[in-house]
Amino acid sequence: MGYKAYLTILGILSCCFVTLAEQGSPSVIKLEDGDFHLPVIRKIDFYVDTTASKSVQEISSPMYQDRFQPVTSDNIVPESLEDEIWLRMIVRNRQSNSDHSWYFESWGFDIDEITFYFPSETEGFVPTAAGYDLDFTNRKVNHKNFNFFLDLRPGDEKVYYLKVRRSYPLGFSFHVRTNERFISHSLNEYFLLGIYYGVLVLILSFTVYLFIKLKDFLYIYFSILLLACIWFSLGRDGLGFQYLWPTSPWINKFTIHSITELGVILSTLLFSNHFVQKYTKRKELIYITMVAVVLKLILFMNQTASYTIAPTAYIFGTILILLVPFVTGLVMLLKVKVFSMSYTFAYACLFLVIVHSYTKEFAFFDDPVLNWYFVHPVIFLEVVFFSLSIFKQLKFLQDKYKEATREKTQTLEEKNRLIQEMNAQLQQKVKERTREIELMAADLASKNVSLQTTNLTLQELNSQVTLINNYLKENNEQLRISVEEVTKNLALMKGLDFDDFKKVFPGKDACLEFLSELKWKGSFRCKKCGYNKYSDGKSHSKRCKNCNYLESPTVDTLFHKLKFPIEKAFYILYLSNRKDIDLTLNELSEILELRRETCWAFKNKISQAMETVGHNKELNGWETLALVNLE
Repeated sequence: MGYKAYLTILGILSCCFVTLAEQGSPSVIKLEDGDFHLPVIRKIDFYVDTTASKSVQEISSPMYQDRFQPVTSDNIVPESLEDEIWLRMIVRNRQSNSDHSWYFESWGFDIDEITFYFPSETEGFVPTAAGYDLDFTNRKVNHKNFNFFLDLRPGDEKVYYLKVRRSYPLGFSFHVRTNERFISHSLNEYFLLGIYYGVLVLILSFTVYLFIKLKDFLYIYFSILLLACIWFSLGRDGLGFQYLWPTSPWINKFTIHSITELGVILSTLLFSNHFVQKYTKRKELIYITMVAVVLKLILFMNQTASYTIAPTAYIFGTILILLVPFVTGLVMLLKVKVFSMSYTFAYACLFLVIVHSYTKEFAFFDDPVLNWYFVHPVIFLEVVFFSLSIFKQLKFLQDKYKEATREKTQTLEEKNRLIQEMNAQLQQKVKERTREIELMAADLASKNVSLQTTNLTLQELNSQVTLINNYLKENNEQLRISVEEVTKNLALMKGLDFDDFKKVFPGKDACLEFLSELKWKGSFRCKKCGYNKYSDGKSHSKRCKNCNYLESPTVDTLFHKLKFPIEKAFYILYLSNRKDIDLTLNELSEILELRRETCWAFKNKISQAMETVGHNKELNGWETLALVNLE
């Protein structure tokens, strides 16, 4: 019984000894058949150089090998940011296939500096340095991630060293994978990122075009938001350093997530304020937005320059600052019976971007690729939702414009109806007056015949008849004058002086409106292409919808290329068709305050127009002369 107990104790001690021996042995990455991609962060050892002065010769010497410890956390050591971290990676290739080329890759592209030491039989270790603080063009593999060739053949086992310098407690993501897997992953990654940036650039270009055409500052704010999202993404995926500023690593300091996140938040606040103001002009929202901007700036400066608060509290504070103007704007939209679902979803995406920008503290997914790039589709959705909000707003403003146009049309129709009623009343009064004059003329004619008969019959009363005849002559003269006045009133009711005429045509706009209606009362036809569809332009002009030719009401009329006010020309033309008013050029010049030569030239132009169309003052109104073209 004692012998068995002795063997049991001996076995336990042996197991403990083997376990301790395994714990003290270095970590080894084993490449087996069928392996193409291995995450290796937990399969390497590390050593912290607190003096930041060790060389690779010292680190690789036997006296330092026992100081390496196995990595148990993706952050390796969160503290001691001023220290350098040495990593020892032992890779054993146990594959039988000799066609694979293996690479070591760091998916964390924002490491300040990482130096890879490749073992060489003649030179010891050959260093290759890369990093966010170094020139990108010096990298051997031009990729946004850090990639180093391992040069492993089947049966080889090599020891590699890496020296890492970082500025924040980042989580490392190290991988060993074949060249084929690296190329496949890179092509897919760059293809999707190309689509992502291509769509954002297209939306940005279209937004700038809308601003140029519409001169609306809403599109400037949206363009700034798009630029902020692109800047945020470039700092997130590292493409900016690779393609835009590869020789200027100092720019990388401005692509850290806190700065780019600030740009996205501030641009969203300014854009959303201007967006809501298009529906309802409320100064309260402007004040609330400005306060939110100031509070966010204070929170950002406090987080980066002075007292640093916990990420959870910082995210909560940021979302709270954004919620106030967002909810206020949403309530204002609801008050005017406008609810934009896309606007609400865009803000929800913004909140998700804010939370997800702290993926080093919060990981939504276990897959590091999905976890890192999840923010790109969220930003894409935010931009798309805001774009849909703008399109909905454009439809809203278009409906408002149609409603205003409809009201204007109704007003013009009512005005035309009143004018037609007034014209009908005037015509009726003219007919009644004419009938009265005819009755008076008939009555006077009858009396005249009676008087003549009486004169022949009563010659003895010659003296009395003579008196009566004189009396009748006076009445006839008054009757003649009355008939002439009535005839003149029939021509244009009565003669108008210039002051009365200006009450009918008070200015240039009234003259152009009358001339436009007179010129195109039949139908419009473009003089350039013959098209019959048009749109109204300024000063009662018409623009052809086919060739875009803009035609003024004065073109092809007597007033074409007129050098003095058109209302004065209207009065001269009006007088030219009247027989009861014969003003001299001096009188006309004094009344209209024009040079005598100007009045003479236009009256001569009217005379030419009369000769051209064979104008008859008795039969034609002065309006017919207005459409005579002497060019």
